[in-house]
Amino acid sequence: MILQQLAQDAECIVGDLPPSMYVRRPVKWILDLDGDGSIRGAIRTSGGQGKRDTGAERLVPFVVRTSGIRPILLADSPAYSLGLAPDDRHAPRKHEQYRQLVERCADATGHPAVRAVARFLDAWNQDAPRLDRLPAEMSGLSDADLLTFRVEGVIPVDEPPVQKFWQKECQARDLSGALPGQCLLCGEKKPIPSSLPVLIKRVPGGQTAGVAPSSVNATAFESYGLAGGRTAAVCQECGERFGKALNALLAQDDSHLAVGPLVYVFWTREKVGFSPVSFLRKPDPEAVKQLLSAFRSGPRALAIDDLAFFAVALSASGGRAVIRDWLETTLGHVKVNLVRWFDILRQVDAYGQPGQPLGVFPVAAALYRDATKDMAPQVPRALVRAALHGSPLPPDLLVQAINRCRVEQQVTYPRAALIKAALVSGKPGKEAYMSALEPNETRPAYLCGRLLAVLEEIQREAIPGINTTLVDRFYGTASTAPATVFGHLLSGAQAHLSKLRRTRGSAHYALQERLEAVMRPLSAFPRTLALQDQALFSLGYYHQRADDRAAMQARRAAKAEAAEADTNGGNKQ
Repeated sequence: MILQQLAQDAECIVGDLPPSMYVRRPVKWILDLDGDGSIRGAIRTSGGQGKRDTGAERLVPFVVRTSGIRPILLADSPAYSLGLAPDDRHAPRKHEQYRQLVERCADATGHPAVRAVARFLDAWNQDAPRLDRLPAEMSGLSDADLLTFRVEGVIPVDEPPVQKFWQKECQARDLSGALPGQCLLCGEKKPIPSSLPVLIKRVPGGQTAGVAPSSVNATAFESYGLAGGRTAAVCQECGERFGKALNALLAQDDSHLAVGPLVYVFWTREKVGFSPVSFLRKPDPEAVKQLLSAFRSGPRALAIDDLAFFAVALSASGGRAVIRDWLETTLGHVKVNLVRWFDILRQVDAYGQPGQPLGVFPVAAALYRDATKDMAPQVPRALVRAALHGSPLPPDLLVQAINRCRVEQQVTYPRAALIKAALVSGKPGKEAYMSALEPNETRPAYLCGRLLAVLEEIQREAIPGINTTLVDRFYGTASTAPATVFGHLLSGAQAHLSKLRRTRGSAHYALQERLEAVMRPLSAFPRTLALQDQALFSLGYYHQRADDRAAMQARRAAKAEAAEADTNGGNKQ
């Protein structure tokens, strides 16, 4: 199980694993106290984030608060810590429970710093809590700020006795009434909490506070008489370990990839200098070139890297995290599969030049009108799995790409790359096929696509500045039922060619020659085109347009060079 692997590798991922029920959170204010609990002053920390500075991060206690009142020991909001929240009618109750928690901690640990905080709170509650009783520097205190204490240089939340007390306090509450069961991750028989202790943050579409890794909110999802989170039996320790590991991966830029509603996280058991994230997010052409060169000079040199590599894909569903996919392979195989991924995606750009390497998002976004709203999780899932695991692209991606071409009456560079990748996916040795114009390809569907591009160019040359071309009107029909439309289009092209013969003889000759070259191997127009043939049609249209643009740019460059040579020659004379 991938969650079991996350729990086992928590130390490798996080580094020094925080104490139980501790996480790193931004703490904006530290209230400085004397040993007797009187106020010395206040320290405002800075996290260096400008106007949205919420304070410097430090290890502090935490709990998941979904409903009700539950204080956090010695590191909470002003409503809990000081009872200061004018708009919160529950602030007095929150503060009272917070004060009782500090009293219990002082009694259990006997720590002088905690006793000093307890004395401060006793004195604070003798009068009505007011902001003007705090140091002047705390005038900017807001409801969302996190506040902790320092007593004569000691910060109580950093002390081991306080950390142990907080762990026991959380266990006593979270495991109250918990039934024993076998943990699915560690295999030991332990009390199983009704909910896991760590929320997963930064999952696309999830709540800002985080989403639960497992939860049950209806009896229909329960089984074997087990309610709530006990239906997926994970002990508190394992739940905390894999939750912290996931949050650490999601917080690091080089270990996660967010694409639309999906986010992938990646890790290895050892720190390495290679991460697939940069190749999948926004690949650097030079880095891709080096990877391809390393493979072609010796593919075994990549494949022998047997360091274990893991990946898991998450999305949000309401307040829950959903595991969409996971991978277990080696770093060497990831590198080999990435090489093949960029090979099958290789495509000329719209101007006939070698296209820049594509990240996952632009490829996935090519299937949608509005990718930010409409993208389904299975699309980036299929693309990342193909890139890292070498899995074939599913046919439904090709269907979506073809439909998008038909709706927009155009074939974009990312869409052409995806169509080509879908055609050659799962066919070793075909990676270079259809990366550019294939002049020897004689399949009717491909030739029909090329023919549509030539007819469009004839129309553009005959009617400069035309707003609506024949592609805008007939692409959908031509790409599905060529026989019904190409006779009419050819008839119109002859009229345009006649006009060009009278006005622009050289253009007429070039276009007539191009038209004949495309039609020569085409014995008949197909009545209908199946999915694979529609893909070939799209690529034929795209390749011919790209080749025409490349030829046009070459002619312009040649003319400019000749003009410059004439000018220089005249200057010499």
